[in-house]
Amino acid sequence: MKAPRKFIVTRWRKNRQKWELDIMLPPGSTPSRIKRLFDAEAAAIAEGEQWRSKVEAAWREAQPVKDQALTLAAAFERYFEAKARKKSLDEDRRIAKHLVEHFGADTRLRDITAARISTYKGKRLAAVSVRRKDDDGKPAKLSAASINRPLALLRTLLNLACEEWGVLPQVPVVKLEREPEGRIVWLEPHEEAPLLDACAASSNPDLKDLVTVALETGLRKGELVGLVWERVDAARGVLKLEKTKGGKRREVPMRQVVHNILAQRRPEDASGRVWPGVDYRSAFETAVKKAGLDSMDRFEGEPFTFHGCRHHFASTFMMAGGDLLSLQKILGHGSLKMTERYAHLSPDHLRAAMERTERPTDSRGARFGARIRSQRASEASGDVEVIEVTGAGGGS
Repeated sequence: MKAPRKFIVTRWRKNRQKWELDIMLPPGSTPSRIKRLFDAEAAAIAEGEQWRSKVEAAWREAQPVKDQALTLAAAFERYFEAKARKKSLDEDRRIAKHLVEHFGADTRLRDITAARISTYKGKRLAAVSVRRKDDDGKPAKLSAASINRPLALLRTLLNLACEEWGVLPQVPVVKLEREPEGRIVWLEPHEEAPLLDACAASSNPDLKDLVTVALETGLRKGELVGLVWERVDAARGVLKLEKTKGGKRREVPMRQVVHNILAQRRPEDASGRVWPGVDYRSAFETAVKKAGLDSMDRFEGEPFTFHGCRHHFASTFMMAGGDLLSLQKILGHGSLKMTERYAHLSPDHLRAAMERTERPTDSRGARFGARIRSQRASEASGDVEVIEVTGAGGGS
């Protein structure tokens, strides 16, 4: 028997003038259905909530589990087929390889319990990074993000196995670490110039132009490196992006410096990729180190990354007086909430809000409302004669 959409239903029984709680139990249960009447709706709902977890668990156990021998490796192969169009599939494959190596390729999916996942997480919490160093120069602990990414992928896989594939009766608990709020970085003029100089001196001839365009447009690395000449609309002065992280098309206006760089690079046939090179990561990291941006207190000891160019654009855009809605469209954020983290960088953002809500005062700093009340009281007592009352900040 297929599980009903609603295990527990609360309804008004007009013929009995009472509220009925109807609880559906899976086949084989005794009884198979429970009905109770209540005078008040709240009482019926409260009773239903007490039954909810028990009834849901009973239905899960009653549903037939398919392919109980499905292994972790086979499950990931099925996952890759289902997510073939996912843009970050290569990253998922890298993380999946790590998970398979830890839990074992032949481990049955149903044997990956909450206890085993917790043990795995404990080992990750105790592990150290192969690249990052602490203040003493020793290998640093793994970041919360590094711990969470494999756990999140594993949780997604287990959810699919339970809800869509019918392989698991329930999903084991997977608790993620709390991640700190993402840092927002930007380069000061005395930091930006050395970076561009180091990029110009790089063995990669495209690096300076690439980084300059990144700093001036806020494009993601994948969007920038994958840009083709057919998407550079010089006549309208925009970059037309097709394959974006959000899956939506968008156009990013070009500043003059970007227009100049692309005009100089544009080939006669104007086809193919704008940036044909491949070794941008190592070249950029070398330039960052040469510019002295590989470990700074302002970056919390972290190096300036290529994604930092996107933060730099957004931060300087707001500090120059840009507005959030425009920035959201330029960056391609799916919601304004993503863009709001840059709001505090606007020099007039909070100041304008304070000024809009400020109560008026006279030239001596007294509140206008209090001054009016005082004058009315004096007038009523005959002590003064009011000749004129002006607006806030004026005399009388």
